[in-house]
Amino acid sequence: MHSPRTTRFTRLLIPLLVGCLVVLFTAAAPRSQASASSIATSHPLRPAISTSCPASGTARAAYMPSMTLGSHSTIVYIVNEGTFANPTFGTLKRYDVVTGVKVEVVKMANTYIASAQVSANGQWLLFVAQSAGQVRLQLIRMDGQYLQTLYCGAGSPQGSILDEQWSTNQHLVVFLQVLQSGTAIYLLNVTNGALQVELPAVQTLTFAPRTWLDNTRVYVTLERTDSPPTILYILDTSKGANQNPQNLQKVFDGSSTPFCWDFDSSYDTTKLFTTQCTVDPNPNGPGAGNYHGPSVINVRPATGGSPTSVYTRNDLAFTSVRAVTSSTLLFTVGNTSGVTSQNGLWRVGTNGFNPVRLTGTGNQLNQFSQFPWSNVSRNGSQYVLGIVSGSPTSPTYTLEYGSMSGGAPFVFASITNVQLLVVGWTTM
Repeated sequence: MHSPRTTRFTRLLIPLLVGCLVVLFTAAAPRSQASASSIATSHPLRPAISTSCPASGTARAAYMPSMTLGSHSTIVYIVNEGTFANPTFGTLKRYDVVTGVKVEVVKMANTYIASAQVSANGQWLLFVAQSAGQVRLQLIRMDGQYLQTLYCGAGSPQGSILDEQWSTNQHLVVFLQVLQSGTAIYLLNVTNGALQVELPAVQTLTFAPRTWLDNTRVYVTLERTDSPPTILYILDTSKGANQNPQNLQKVFDGSSTPFCWDFDSSYDTTKLFTTQCTVDPNPNGPGAGNYHGPSVINVRPATGGSPTSVYTRNDLAFTSVRAVTSSTLLFTVGNTSGVTSQNGLWRVGTNGFNPVRLTGTGNQLNQFSQFPWSNVSRNGSQYVLGIVSGSPTSPTYTLEYGSMSGGAPFVFASITNVQLLVVGWTTM
């Protein structure tokens, strides 16, 4: 018990000291928790987010907080209104195949979206947008948040950003840049914003990125001036910047069928599937004539080697191939002479067994990315196709999806003079 002689000063001092200690501990606790949280998070220092262009010749790191995805299979696609030269709106949209609901992820005025792809985890969209002569490599989360610009080219055609490909670990983006000296392949590390030239420009030659084999190696095609791509190489980004094109690893030569060959790596990245068909000479000059059989799908080691036949047809023109599961290939048939009634999308086992024609309404797979989720739903049960019909001056764009088991596809978007392009699949 306190003595009755306790002074007023003492009575006031004790509560004051206690209050100060409470304030100190209260103030200290959040700082300690914030510090621990900062250490635990995958982004201890949040990069600056901006939709403006970084300084010329530089890039930004991406800020990519995760989100929780749903279970509904969802298709992402591009809607471009207006023309390439005079766009009115460029939009990235989602379509939920379970509910039929369409959602705009982002809609940008006076913008043309040239390309886009879905990240491996399904949470992000990487895309190239052009507006007022400025080309931007941009990123946005699937729910429409965190729009950011990673890199800007100098305009069109010089500075154009083409054929961008995103690694499955989501760390690296490789792309083709059009320069006054030619075309060069750039590598952007999105984790830190580091940008470097992987393959310098070489006059009369274009090396174009097609798809990642793994998280360091990229398949690139060689295209000479006024000629289609003819040779497939591997570019190993782990070997550093400014590589000599002569040191690239050659894995396939398609020069015997320059207008009709395609490829994809197997689902486990150990094998390379290729298609080749027969093309007649063009009677009116350079270029391709009619496409027809015979055709073949071959398989070989992912880094090149002797081929083994998987599936052949004497009457059909195989124009593209994609490995969409560990046991399933999708391929397209595009005869322009002979048997045209079998054109469309087909499915066949990686062993060549059980070929099935899925639909005859489309013969072009995703033009931006070759990863399985670019064409087939995350659970492997459905495909998506884009179809262009009508006249060149008034084209109609149609998007449809269907079952990998077969049956009639379902059209979920169709419009004339507005461009619709498939981006890929996620879940929401």
